[in-house]
Amino acid sequence: MRAGDYVRCNFPFRETAGPGPSPHIVLCLAVGRIGSDPIAVVAYTTTRVSFEGQRRPRQHLLVDEVQAVALGQSKAFHVDASRIARLPITSDYFPDLHDGVITPFGRDEAFVDTVFERIRFLLANGYQITPIDLTLSGRPKPGR
Repeated sequence: MRAGDYVRCNFPFRETAGPGPSPHIVLCLAVGRIGSDPIAVVAYTTTRVSFEGQRRPRQHLLVDEVQAVALGQSKAFHVDASRIARLPITSDYFPDLHDGVITPFGRDEAFVDTVFERIRFLLANGYQITPIDLTLSGRPKPGR
């Protein structure tokens, strides 16, 4: 998995720690390691593209139907720049992980920069983003 890959993920709910109940397409924003453990930073996506009012919510970045089909998806979707998670790369979170490899459903590396630009914009304009970090769950905290 690399930045820009769209992969299936059991994206966690904000209310509970641990993997979500079912696989969902996410955009991988970055990969790395904490110690020897591989991790990924991913952004949530939603196929709910209708919205109330005159303007799309500023945290939602539209991937239109033409782009979505080119990425192997069946319809338009939003990448939600306010729903970001840092997760261990395990089969609990990434059900398509086999022999250390996760097969992507599409790739758009340039869009990662667009998502990071939107995150910076949101933060600079007072929008509250609470990232989910489950990379240290269940581990002793430093200094304890």
